[in-house]
Amino acid sequence: MNLKKRLLRFAYRLEASEKYKRTKASVATLLNDPTSKSKKYFDYFMIFLVLSTVLILILEIKHHLPTWVYAYESFAVIIFAVEWLARVWVSGDAHMRVIELYEKREAKEMPTTFWMLFRVAWKQKMAFILSPMSIIDLLAILPSYRPLRVFRFFLLFRLFKVFRYTQNANFFLRVFHEKRFEFLTLIIIFSFMVFFASTVIYIFEGGGANEKIDSFFDAIYWAVITITTVGFGDITPQTTEGRFVTIFLIIGGVAIISFMTSIITTSMTEKLEEVKSQHILNEVAKLKSYILVCGYGKMGKVLCEELDRSDEAFVVLDMLPKEIAEATKRGYLALEADASDMSVLKDLKCDQKLKYAVALTNDDALNLSITLSLKSLNPDIEIFSRLNNIAISSKLEIAGAKEEVFPYKVAARAAYKYFRQPIAFSAVDNILLERYDPVIDEVEIIQSSQARGRRISQIGIKKHNLKILGVIRTAEADRLYFNPDVETFTLREHDVLVVIGDSSDIASFKVSLFKG
Repeated sequence: MNLKKRLLRFAYRLEASEKYKRTKASVATLLNDPTSKSKKYFDYFMIFLVLSTVLILILEIKHHLPTWVYAYESFAVIIFAVEWLARVWVSGDAHMRVIELYEKREAKEMPTTFWMLFRVAWKQKMAFILSPMSIIDLLAILPSYRPLRVFRFFLLFRLFKVFRYTQNANFFLRVFHEKRFEFLTLIIIFSFMVFFASTVIYIFEGGGANEKIDSFFDAIYWAVITITTVGFGDITPQTTEGRFVTIFLIIGGVAIISFMTSIITTSMTEKLEEVKSQHILNEVAKLKSYILVCGYGKMGKVLCEELDRSDEAFVVLDMLPKEIAEATKRGYLALEADASDMSVLKDLKCDQKLKYAVALTNDDALNLSITLSLKSLNPDIEIFSRLNNIAISSKLEIAGAKEEVFPYKVAARAAYKYFRQPIAFSAVDNILLERYDPVIDEVEIIQSSQARGRRISQIGIKKHNLKILGVIRTAEADRLYFNPDVETFTLREHDVLVVIGDSSDIASFKVSLFKG
């Protein structure tokens, strides 16, 4: 069998292997997924290895270390090498490149050689191998090999590896990459000024006029410390021409430093917002499930206060910086983003972790868009939407909103009820808002509950001084049995009792249902 057939068979075998894909995905998660808990511990472990091996390299310069220290260093270097190889492996699917090229050329009835297929796979891997962080990883291994101890300065590259394992540092390092044009311009101007000033000072003072400038390198050294406004004072100009160049250099240095500071400060401020957003996403990734509140207006603030009081996990999305700042100040997980943006919803893993979503913006079109976006991610997500214009109700229903809340209609009905029965209204309002006991609560009948399969009268309702308002039967599409007959109504698994009574009585009732 020729090399081309062997390579193709190997590529197709990898593509067909589910075990290979799972293993590769697990390794990629460990190395690259910031939301993975295992990656956090892996990063801590690697940082410890980096710092400890650098300490060994420093201590052995003037100390004789025991043999076990060098064995430990060898172990660490093996880990670094294995990590680098693993990163090369997960950097891309080279076998897919081989298959795609082969099938594309076959479809066009064009000949394919082994070297064509090998080149496309090798090219993908080399793109990673020649990346800056990959080169740092390789250089970080070199100081540990005894024949190459002359390259001891490479141990600094091992320290740079720490940046790979600290996500916030990585964000700030990207500033230099994103602003590389500005920094390149600064470097060119800086180099030109240093070369020009060095040449001038060497011409006027390098011929014996200044005993401290004996070579052109001395002139470069003087120019650098002058333009950076450090000025150690070990080299000072002795001629009028030299002093004139110094004045020019100091003014230019101040301008360059100001320009550089402005670039870095602006970029860091922009990147800081990205760091905050990523922190929120990481915190959301740790949640098993949560409620999404879209819009932190008046209704959103009231809802968030209630959710926070009941210890419910929730995330706030709003496009107004002022509202997000207020939500963050209160300790909520809040993100400045468009709640209808699919990329944002995917980053928040709404299709996997979302319990409910509440669209509370004052824009019906945006609420409709949020509903459609969430439903496209997961049709089973239950969405509650604010309704500002009653005419939009049918559109929200078609989009998939479970309930629409029209605040003006709710307020009007509440006012009507208050005018008709003010005392009863106040009593119910106080109970619902839990201003006074008694309170209304829900008790779910789970598999281990003693209430499962028993009548309501047999589960201690009277003993705990409680009243049953109703039973919600989830098995029948959340049907409400209002004020059921306690002597005949039999409870099933997943039924939800809606009870009213003293909070301490409700708590003791819940405990009694799960006694052995």
